[in-house]
Amino acid sequence: MDFIRAFKYPFHNSAKVISIVLVLTILFTFCIALIASSHDWSSYLQLIGYQETLASVSELDMPGAGAVTGLLGLMAVMVLEGFWLSGYSVEVIRAIMKDYDTMPGIEIGANLRRGFWLFLSGLWYGIVSLFLAVVLWMLVGVFSRLSSLLGGIVSIGAIVLVIAYIFLAGWAYFVGVTRYAWAGDRSALFAIKHNMRIAREHRGPSIRLSAFMIALMIIYGIARSIVEGVIGGFIGPDIVVAAVMTFITYYAFNLFQHFSTQHLIAQYALEIGIGGQNEFDKDKVDHIQ
Repeated sequence: MDFIRAFKYPFHNSAKVISIVLVLTILFTFCIALIASSHDWSSYLQLIGYQETLASVSELDMPGAGAVTGLLGLMAVMVLEGFWLSGYSVEVIRAIMKDYDTMPGIEIGANLRRGFWLFLSGLWYGIVSLFLAVVLWMLVGVFSRLSSLLGGIVSIGAIVLVIAYIFLAGWAYFVGVTRYAWAGDRSALFAIKHNMRIAREHRGPSIRLSAFMIALMIIYGIARSIVEGVIGGFIGPDIVVAAVMTFITYYAFNLFQHFSTQHLIAQYALEIGIGGQNEFDKDKVDHIQ
């Protein structure tokens, strides 16, 4: 995996990334402006700022229909934005796996559908993880009743097992996403056992992927803190202006980091053989073509 190439990827496509940032910022700002302009929030701000007694809460003016509409719109944008970004990331991964340096075009309907399937697969992984956690918790309880020492040992083992599983499940999820991106087979998203076997057999690339993703988080996190500190000194009391600047900063750094990460994930897929690059154990990938 080439970390520098992944880091540069969204900057080579900065026009498209910035356009996405601006569209999302406009949508969120519209909802915030609708909420802010549809009700006098001064009493609420006073409650927060001066820590009024709970008795004063009943005296607050209830928000009207405009504020409720803006709030519902804000929630809808948040949900749809998550679905869309997940689905679009599938297209980004596919394009990178096919060695295209330009980010693919946006197809909102198709992106939302793919994002929905990724959401369902995430739930599936979560259900399996929850089941494992419950089983381990029950085992710890049983052994703790037999012996406090034995219970402590089992507890430590359970913690180690959970941490290992979290990493393996994360790698397996990326395997499933890249298999889905490459072949378009939705069943690849839900094949946890199969995806885990692929990830486990390629622990080296999987560990490097995690290390590179952590490095990206640190780099973008430091840069974002610096920029937010500088911008914060120039933002006035206007809530809409503050919201606009906050959204721009948030989405700019998050999306640049996100697409750098997608590039790493696509490289990871190629390195472990998804897409027919290395031809490892062909029976594991040929059936998804």
